[in-house]
Amino acid sequence: MRIWKIIKTPPMPWARHPQDLFTLKNGMAAIGSNGFTLIEALIALMVLSVGLLSIAVMQIDAIHGNSQGSHVTEATSLIEKKLEGYKSLDYEDVKDEQGNEDIYQWVTTVQENTPVNSLKTVTVKVTWASGTRSHSLSFGTIIAK
Repeated sequence: MRIWKIIKTPPMPWARHPQDLFTLKNGMAAIGSNGFTLIEALIALMVLSVGLLSIAVMQIDAIHGNSQGSHVTEATSLIEKKLEGYKSLDYEDVKDEQGNEDIYQWVTTVQENTPVNSLKTVTVKVTWASGTRSHSLSFGTIIAK
């Protein structure tokens, strides 16, 4: 009963002897030193697996988001390059055209006398395929005579 006086806890109803709860290891008292049961270890492993799987799914989503962002940046750069090229041309030389660059297809649409006379509305649309989906991005500008 000296152990009970030192720790000052009442005996547990399921323990027949104090030795069932307290064993001495290297001179120190260990509570419940029987270890983990197989069920406890499996449940802990299951909780860990669910957490790691969730992190893996988030990582895959982040990779897809980065890829999509990279495609949008490339398409934006291509559109800006085309629009700046049209601004440097003479007014009469700005016409409809289309072409390909890497995985990107671009189409230029020129509307004359819009929104008013002596102005051209130039729209560049870039499309690309990513997996099974098709994406597009378009910008426009107005060019004066």
